[in-house]
Amino acid sequence: MRAILGELTPSNGTVSLARGYTAGYLAQQHTIEGAHTVWQEAEGAFDALFATEKKMHELEAQMANVNSEEKLEELGRQYARLTEIFERAEGYAWRSRTAGVLKGLGLAEEYWERSISALSGGERTRLALARMLLNNYDVLLLDEPTNHLDLSAAEWLTGFLARYQGTILLISHDRYMLDRLCGSIAQLENGHLYRYSGNYSQYCIKRAEAVRNQQKLYDEQQLEIERQKEIIKRYRSYNREKSIRAAESREKALERMELVEKPEDKRNMRLHFHCFRTSGREILRIDGLAKSFGEQKLFENVNTKVFSGDRIALLGSNGAGKTTLLKILLGKVNADKGAVTWGVNADKGYYDQHQPASTEDGTMLDMVWQGNRALTQTEVRSALAAMLFSGEEVFKTAAALSGGERARVSLCKLSVSGSNILLLDEPTNHLDMASREILEEALLRYDGTIITVSHDRYFINKLATRLWLIEEGTFEVFEGNYDQYIAAKAQTEEQTPAQPSITKTQSGKLSRLEKQEKENTKMQKKLQKQLESEIENLEQQKAALEELFSGSEIYLDINKLRTAQEDYESIKLKLEEKLEEWLAGS
Repeated sequence: MRAILGELTPSNGTVSLARGYTAGYLAQQHTIEGAHTVWQEAEGAFDALFATEKKMHELEAQMANVNSEEKLEELGRQYARLTEIFERAEGYAWRSRTAGVLKGLGLAEEYWERSISALSGGERTRLALARMLLNNYDVLLLDEPTNHLDLSAAEWLTGFLARYQGTILLISHDRYMLDRLCGSIAQLENGHLYRYSGNYSQYCIKRAEAVRNQQKLYDEQQLEIERQKEIIKRYRSYNREKSIRAAESREKALERMELVEKPEDKRNMRLHFHCFRTSGREILRIDGLAKSFGEQKLFENVNTKVFSGDRIALLGSNGAGKTTLLKILLGKVNADKGAVTWGVNADKGYYDQHQPASTEDGTMLDMVWQGNRALTQTEVRSALAAMLFSGEEVFKTAAALSGGERARVSLCKLSVSGSNILLLDEPTNHLDMASREILEEALLRYDGTIITVSHDRYFINKLATRLWLIEEGTFEVFEGNYDQYIAAKAQTEEQTPAQPSITKTQSGKLSRLEKQEKENTKMQKKLQKQLESEIENLEQQKAALEELFSGSEIYLDINKLRTAQEDYESIKLKLEEKLEEWLAGS
């Protein structure tokens, strides 16, 4: 990406961007500095638009003081061109566009007046992404754009990019986004770029087939090379002029042969989870659980059961309380109310996305052995070897490990624990694509129970059969995977659930509420019709002014032009407000 943008000079070759095209780049670690507020930084995307508007006002002032009819016509033509540019760029809608993008990326109104210096690294990256999307570039180059986004923001961004009119070049480990967005996947491997049509799931199938075909061609060619070498050896053994010439001819043919490259023999980790004991059917019961931190209520009235073999994904926005709920289940955090009851033989294994500081001085061998003392050193080293750690590597200290290495060590520790219920907090963080898929397959083979927190939508969709949803203090259970949840969420809820039996007093209250609701609905329909009439009237006024601007006469009278322009801007703003009001009520 940096070579495409000209930030790095390629050793060979050239990069060309079509004339007039604009490109925007979001680096993986994108930093924004300055004393601006969040809103000021976002509105900076419209600097060119503001410059156009300023030029329009300058032309208005010039036209007011021009005596020459010829000069006035020329200025009028310039003004008309700028007005067209301003209109095409939706100049009157920049505020609503800015607000929509900031909110979609998780930067709600309470952020808008904050200084950039007060933002976290993740919030700055989201702000950089917001400004880039508002710039409306022809080409977007995005490096891991869903990093630092929670599920709702990632879902919003995926939808936004799916509707984006420009070209998108994307580096991402978000396989769900790649499935939804991409019509082509390009893979860099062994210094070559391989391109496959289709989304990520189709790429996986085509890539596996391509590797099989290449391996087959490689094997066949190697057999042919060996056969030719045997023939050459036999010809030379005859030690005759004719046979030596034949041998030399075949040797030259071998030298000219275009060799098939051997597919890379990748070392992938091997991961298996086993249960040492069988748990009871009901492995966990949660009754009336509640937790708050000061004024912030995370959740209340959490009542649910978990049965052996369940695979549950815990979803919610950042700060909703997902990790806190996991830690309450493990007894690491106390609940304000309610009870957690574990069933018979519930052996719990926990994957913490943040490794505890107490392991900093130990080696990775110590980390895996901790809590698994029944294993011999040979067994622990074999387990680490399956996770691609061998030799002296096992004596590396925890402090010297990368994020990916820490993740593999933690998974290794979990795999030898024999736990029959796994509580996983962001287990795919720091893992590459291949490792994520190996983890998924290992968990799908696992006979135990899984409760996981994850932002990886592909992982959730593939693994989970039930979702726990925490949002704004509420807890809800959804039976199904992530795709089914999104589909259900998108549907308009037309069916009203059956009401339980109620008393006469409750029936009376319900009747009054229904009557009030009907009155409200009737009033809302009346207001909507009134709004529709106002919108139609404003659109007619707008169309009449646009027709006026298309002629030349209006530009001969500067006062008339200025009044018309002010009326036009006022009508545009009113029309936008009325449309938003109508959409909110529809």
